[in-house]
Amino acid sequence: MTARCLKLGLPEVAAIIGELHRKERVGWRKNRLLAVKLAAQGQMTSAEVAEVCGISRGHLFEWLKAVRTGGIEELLSMGRRGRPEGWRKGVSKKVMEAFETKLKAGEFITMEQARKWLAEEHGIETDYQRVWYWAKKLNGVLKVPRPSHSKKKPLAAEQFRQDLGAKLEMLRLEQGTRAKVWVMDEARFGLHTMLRKLWSVRGAPRPVVSSQIRYEWDYLHGALEVTGGEAHFCHVPQVNLETDALYLADLAATDPGAVHVVIRDQAGFHLRDGDSRLPANVRIIDLPPYSPELNPCEQLWDLIKDSLGNRVFASVEDLRKSMLPVLESWWTMPERVISLIGRPWLQTQVNTSWKN
Repeated sequence: MTARCLKLGLPEVAAIIGELHRKERVGWRKNRLLAVKLAAQGQMTSAEVAEVCGISRGHLFEWLKAVRTGGIEELLSMGRRGRPEGWRKGVSKKVMEAFETKLKAGEFITMEQARKWLAEEHGIETDYQRVWYWAKKLNGVLKVPRPSHSKKKPLAAEQFRQDLGAKLEMLRLEQGTRAKVWVMDEARFGLHTMLRKLWSVRGAPRPVVSSQIRYEWDYLHGALEVTGGEAHFCHVPQVNLETDALYLADLAATDPGAVHVVIRDQAGFHLRDGDSRLPANVRIIDLPPYSPELNPCEQLWDLIKDSLGNRVFASVEDLRKSMLPVLESWWTMPERVISLIGRPWLQTQVNTSWKN
């Protein structure tokens, strides 16, 4: 006996459903419209429509009933339910859990890779669209990964989080010393236009911005105080040991009566703790190599660059003037600095390390 094709029986819906489905963004609404669209075409059985849409036949008939009684409006106004039982039809729960684990770990660049993994590791042969659909059901989304140096040692970064308090105590500051703890870094800015993504609307032409290619650079040194929310910045034309000593001297001069403990990376142009060129009231704690995520200044540079993106500057001086209001918003708003630092381990280690 030949299976009968599904028929919607509503020519007025059939006339508009294709355009509605095309304009709708990917999601549960689009999937419902697809089911009705296929039913309106009258070329597939209910089982085939349910298979394509990854739903149970019960849900399909419920949706079609809604369209027949209240139109498309009623279909889309129905409350969204959890994942339909048939959304992963043909795949065991164990395999789908493994797929979700790899998805969360960012192990697929494309869904074609995921499709091949399912075939090679689990013997599941399916098409690209189906794997893409499963990924969307699992809240999959494309993300730009943050690069991590190949020589990075994750255990060293975790050990630093645990040992920072001990490292501060090992500085052996005198009883009653008033200390400030800073995280410090530097970033390069220049006249080469920094292109940034722009918000637009679907269907609008791609935005166009003026840009220039000029390899003229400036450097910004910056430090954020961990518990008080202070911010300190200084522009320099280059980075080397001499400019590093000048910056630290300027930082120390903001509060001569305090010891300034500076946490930063081990760049070759950074002075080390105990160097004779350091100001007397400055101490240094080195971050482990290749661990920028431990330093909140890394996020600060991204925020500053966003404010300067898609702009053309005639000179380094113009660049500095444009940057000034952005920097001022940090040194005048301690609560903003504390929010950016936002690392409980960092503030906890600093606050509990001083015994004097």
